This record gives sequence, structure tokens and C-alpha cells, in this order.
Amino acid sequence: MNSIRTKLTGMIALTIIVPVILATIVSFWYVKDRERERGLEMTEWSLERGTRQMERYISDLSRLPTSLYADRDVLDILEYGPGLSLRETEIEVRRALLAMYLSREDVAQIQLLMLEDMDSFAAYKMKVSPRSKKEPSVVQQQLLENPKSRVLLEASHPLIPYHDFGPIMTQEDVVTLHFRLDKIETDEPLAILSLDIPENLFIGQLASLQNNPEESLWFVGEDNRVFAHLGEGEIPTSFQPRSISTDGKHHQITKTFEFDHQQFYVGKSIPDELLTEPASRTSFIILLVGIVSLILALIGATYASMKLTTPIKTLTSNIWRIEQGDMTVSFDSLGNDEFGVLGRQFKRMIERIDDLIQREYKLALENRTNELRTLQAQTNPHFLFNALQSIGTLALKGEGKTVYRLITQLSSMMRYTMHPEESMVTLKREIEHLNSYIRLQDVRFPNQFQVIVSIPEELHELIVPKMILQPLAENFFKHGFERDGSALANRFEVTACMDHTSLVIRCENSGRSLTAEEWERVMSRIEQSDSTFYDTEGTGLRNIRDRLMLNYNREAKFMLATPETGGFRIVMRFPASSEGVAS
Repeated sequence: MNSIRTKLTGMIALTIIVPVILATIVSFWYVKDRERERGLEMTEWSLERGTRQMERYISDLSRLPTSLYADRDVLDILEYGPGLSLRETEIEVRRALLAMYLSREDVAQIQLLMLEDMDSFAAYKMKVSPRSKKEPSVVQQQLLENPKSRVLLEASHPLIPYHDFGPIMTQEDVVTLHFRLDKIETDEPLAILSLDIPENLFIGQLASLQNNPEESLWFVGEDNRVFAHLGEGEIPTSFQPRSISTDGKHHQITKTFEFDHQQFYVGKSIPDELLTEPASRTSFIILLVGIVSLILALIGATYASMKLTTPIKTLTSNIWRIEQGDMTVSFDSLGNDEFGVLGRQFKRMIERIDDLIQREYKLALENRTNELRTLQAQTNPHFLFNALQSIGTLALKGEGKTVYRLITQLSSMMRYTMHPEESMVTLKREIEHLNSYIRLQDVRFPNQFQVIVSIPEELHELIVPKMILQPLAENFFKHGFERDGSALANRFEVTACMDHTSLVIRCENSGRSLTAEEWERVMSRIEQSDSTFYDTEGTGLRNIRDRLMLNYNREAKFMLATPETGGFRIVMRFPASSEGVAS
């Protein structure tokens, strides 16, 4: 017995350890490459969006100086000088500059340098400086010397007020956007407007692209002008548009955009271990699950090997008894060796087989219930379609009260059909449902038909299949009702009586007689043997017949006839009961 236990334990351990090790190795290398590719694709996609966002932000900032072109007074001052009144000129320029400063919360400082007399104005901390003389800075001079570009971004630098506004309250780095204002007709430079934008705004946009603190991002321009840098990584010295490069440990992705004849680059550096971390985590989980599975398997194998023995002779005799049809086997005296456990497993198997046999009968009964529910559920769409069609027609005519009555009758019918699990009801409820339908049709066709329901009150508490009367009335309105006829010509009558222990329900309606071909077609549909066949127009006579047969089998009768006087007659006969029928 120890040998069986050892062999079983060793075999299970081997079949688990080897696949787990192989799966861990293969999944690591496969998932690592897939995760790296997926991570680079996602990073490139997000970086592309971030680049477009940065481009839109700079473009939006560059539109701010153009507002000066809309101010005719300021534009005249820039073109022709201060005029007669220097004081009025200064007030006008300071007003325009303050309005521009207040229009953007992301602008830290603004300078307007008028090139005619090198007059300079600045706005900082909600204040506008008086006029003073300033020479263009090195970057502003570069902008004047480059006729192709009207906008130039200066690399990140500490904020220094253009005028004496007192001590600086906060030390911060800014990126300056210099905008050259040209004369519209001749492109002659008139002034330079400089906007100081806090570097933190650009860093914040880079931060929205950072998924891990170990990632490094940068926003640079031509000549390696650095506008913002986030993270500890170094900024590359050269860039290729839309490139992905790697040195084995880091992956660098660069996106570029062009603005006013200048190239700008947004880049990101990602450590390789961040991209392959999901692969390592997946491999660790697989290995951990394998170890746990191995421990559980070893425990189970050891326990099973102690229980899977029982005498072969006893097993054989019990098998022979089962072959004779005796399912009452007993293995209580087999002990706890290997064959004893096998005997008990065999006993449980026989008990399950016996249980399955019993369950087959229950499943058969349940199938009958499901068929009945399916048949009942098919009637509801047909009712709803006709009712909604009537409501829609009257609503178009503007008959509000009639529409309200139709909806009231429809709600009563829907409450009745809302519970498909309810297959059997009292005859009284079935009559009430029929009356609701008749009242619904009476609103549509007033004084155009005659309905007679003659069912003794003592039969009202009998249990009948649900939805066996209303479809007959619907069939009358669909096939036997003449809209141009009188109430006497359109007659529908339902009667019921007891015949010994059976309930007989007779339904007869007026209308033309059926031809032999029509009668044969109706009977063919009703007696169709395929259980999956149903009239494509909805529920009908076959539906009622099938439900009667499902509930009462051969004790139910469903008979059709066409009287010589015309119309259609249906007779249903089934056992009367006041306690329901098993479905």
C-alpha cells in the first residue's frame, strides 16, 4: 500500500511541477514581449494626444497678442507713435495691456516693447508699469532677425520682472512666448509682446502623461531649448520625429509638432522593467498557483491513496447484484484500505445513477411546465400589438378620452398576462380577462358586434388553463368580423356546461363558411405534429389545443366545426377540477 501511495504522489507531483515550470518560463518570455509592445503602443498613443494638447495650448497662447490688432487706438500708437499726448498714449497702452493680463490666469507677466522709441510697458501682479526705455533682449533680437517666424519660445528661465514692481513674492521658472507685432500692410515690425508662462503649467501637462514616477518626460524645441522637464532621466541631445529608441534599459519615445516654422518635441523615457513588470507579475502568479496546486494535490493524493482499496471479491459480488437490477449495495464492512475506498466510491456512483434516474422523471415534468410557459408567453406580443395599434390610431385622431379608456383596458389585460409562470387560473378570472378584451374592442367598434357569455356562476371556481377564451375572441375579430356589418351579423357567443365530470366550453361566431381548401389548411396547422411549429401570425387555435393536451393529455378534446349557417364553432372538453392540474 505504501508503494501505491508513493507512486500516486510522485506521479501527481511530476505532472504538476513540470507543466508549471514550463508554463512559467514560456509565459514570462512571451508575455514580456507582448507587454513591452503593448506598453510602447499605449505610451505612443497617449504621447500623441499629449503632443496635440501641447500644440493647441501654444497655439491658443499665440492668439492672445492678436487682440491688439482689434484695438485701433493701440494699433495707431504702434504704427505712428504717441501723437500729441504722451499721457493719453500711456493710459491707452496700459489699459490694453491690463485687459490682456486679466484675460488669462496662466500668464505670469506681460511686456510690450514698442520698437519705434523702445518704449516698454509691463504687467505683473495685477499692476501695469509706467512707460520706460528698454532694449530688446537676445531672444527678442533673434525674433526680429528671423523674418519667417512671428513667434519664438524662450527656454525655461527664472522669472525676472521687466520693470521695478518691488520684491518678487515667489521664485518660479517661466517659459516666455515672444510675439512680433507687424504692420499689416508691409510686415514691418512694430512691437514685441512677451508672455511669461509658469513652467509648472507645462510640467502639469507632462505629468498627465506620466504613469509612474520613474518615467521621465520633456518638452523641448529647436537648438535643445528646454521648456519643461519632469523626472530624473536625461534629455536626449538629438531628436527624430515620431521615433522610438532603446538602449536595452530605457525606451525613449518622441513626438513632434511644427508651429510657426519651428519644430517642437515632446518625449518620454520609460524603464524597461516598468513595461515588463506585468509579465513578471503574471509569471509569479502562475508559479504561486502551481506551488499551491502542488501542495493541495499532494495532500489529496496522500489521502486518496490511503482510502482507495477494497476487496475485489466483494466488489465483484456487488457488481453482479447491480446487474440483476438490485441497486441496494453495501460496502460498510470493507475497511479503510485502497479497495475499501474504491468500494465506497462505487457505492456513491450507484447512488448517483439511481438519483439521476429519479431526476429524469422530474426533468420530464419540468419540460412540460416549460413548454406550457412558452406557449403562454407567445400570446402576449399579439395582444400588445393589436392594442397599441388601436391606441396609436385613436391618438392620431385626437380622441384623448377614448385613448385613456383603451389604455385602462390594456393595463387590466397586461396585469393578467404579466405572470407567465401562472399556467392555471379560475374560470372566473378567464371570463374577466375576456370581458376586458371585449370592452377594449367595443371602444374601437361601438355597436358593431354582439357578444354573449353564458357561463353559470357555479362553474366560475373551476380551474382551467390560462388564456383559452380571449384568443378565440381575437380570432373572431381577425377572421369573422365584418366592419361594415351590423351587430346582429357580427355575433360571438361563449357557453359552458358540465357533462358528468367534464367541463364543456362551446364558442361560436358568425361569418362566412370556410371552403374545403381553407378548412383543410386550418386543420393542418392545428394538427401539426412538429412541436417547434407555430403560426407565424402569433398564437391561435393550435396554441389552445396544445395547452389542453399538455395539461390533460388524452382526456382533453378540441373539436372544430363550420355550421351550415356560416361562421366557426369550437368545442373544448376536459376534466373539471377546482384544485388545479399538475403541470
